[in-house]
Amino acid sequence: MKTLTKLLVAASMFGIAGCAAAPVLPVVPMSAGQAPQEKKKPNLIVILVDDLPWTDVSINKASTVSTPNIDRIGEQGVNFTAGYVAASVCAVSRAALLTGRTPARYGFMYNINDRGNLDAGAGLPTDVPTIAEHLKPMGYRTAVFGKWHQGADPKFYPTRRGFDEFFGFLAGETIYADPDTPGLVTTPTKADRYEPKAREGGGRLFEGPEMRIVEQPNQYLTETITERSVDFIRRSAASGEPFFGYVAYNAPHWPLQVPKPYYDRRSEIADPVRRTYVAMVDALDVGVGQILKALSDTGVRDDTIVIFLSDNGCPVQFGFCPESHPWGAGKFTYLEGGTRVPFLMSWPNGLKHRGTIAAPVSSMDILPTILRAVAPDQPLDKELEGQDLVATVAKPATAERTLIWSQRPVRAIREGRYKLWHSDDWAQTRLYDIEADPWETNDLSAAMPDRVRAMKDKVDRFDASLPKPLWPLKSTREMIIGGRKTEFVY
Repeated sequence: MKTLTKLLVAASMFGIAGCAAAPVLPVVPMSAGQAPQEKKKPNLIVILVDDLPWTDVSINKASTVSTPNIDRIGEQGVNFTAGYVAASVCAVSRAALLTGRTPARYGFMYNINDRGNLDAGAGLPTDVPTIAEHLKPMGYRTAVFGKWHQGADPKFYPTRRGFDEFFGFLAGETIYADPDTPGLVTTPTKADRYEPKAREGGGRLFEGPEMRIVEQPNQYLTETITERSVDFIRRSAASGEPFFGYVAYNAPHWPLQVPKPYYDRRSEIADPVRRTYVAMVDALDVGVGQILKALSDTGVRDDTIVIFLSDNGCPVQFGFCPESHPWGAGKFTYLEGGTRVPFLMSWPNGLKHRGTIAAPVSSMDILPTILRAVAPDQPLDKELEGQDLVATVAKPATAERTLIWSQRPVRAIREGRYKLWHSDDWAQTRLYDIEADPWETNDLSAAMPDRVRAMKDKVDRFDASLPKPLWPLKSTREMIIGGRKTEFVY
């Protein structure tokens, strides 16, 4: 880990000031016969965090957590208040973001469990291209830093999936630093499945195409991911080549670990579990601020699309989720809190509109948005299922969406203000008006049978079109979240 002095300096950066505006350059008239210059391709930074609920980004004004640097992305661009991911669990959600497609369409229906080699050979199919594989032929430098969770076998390794650079871990979770690291707070929770210990298997840190193992037991991983990302931005900006950085923080996913300076700043929080979790979000926000500062310092901020979102909602069982809000928890379920996440985007030179957008958007929109921005005249792959977020921002009132989730035995569909939830196990179908009833407690299915039939038919036809899952379901069980009974799927 960094020295305590460096940690205190990092902690003091919480709330970094906004980026400086780029200087305005004079317009030079084109001389006769001069060919127009090719439009500059935007740089791309996608920041994906782990298990952060909609509530705990302060631009949404739904909890006491403060995230000034994350907020700045939405304040300088747009905040999608109805941003969704394609699954309520890590690996499946990440596959959707990387491919722009519903993962179940190519058999990726369930999470990858790396412990005990339970899902040996599981991973993102190599015939389904990633964002990086789309961008490499277009001249982009590509890198991923942090959590991969798309398969641990060599054929799934990031540098074989279009990325030039990789630093991070392959599994679904890892420690942030060894628990005996001086100056590190490690807080147990009521649902710890095992005690945090030295990294092993896919939880080890790897880098480079050689899958070189990196030993750094005493460096706080959130800070290292930030440092690697900032270094990539600086090197890429200096090269003059367009770049794509996928910054996949594992924070604030379990285990709860944070440098003591961050923990000490949150003395107003009595519960040590919530206090550690919020301190982890603080450290994450500092990292986002450093990434934005690097973009500004290198003069590329205005030409860079920055997207921030979480891979799914908060896992209620550990005790740190804000259950007082309807979207404060829901990981592993298809309550709104499982798939409705913080979702912010900025692009100073490309977004003509700013502010809050209530139209539903999806993580599967990220790849089409990138491709439209990079190559506006090229047709999109017909298999992509998302929409261009820039077009949505320009005309949000016309952005009607039908969003479908299928993770058998649970399925769900949102159409306009209505959401239908169905469990094969329970033989139950429920209908909610999620605008009038964000808690999803007033089942309208008996009162609106025609709507139920129509929506259920759509989700059934979608489910029937899916191939057999490539690896099996692990478990289901009843779960109570904010007083609501629902079904957990893993």
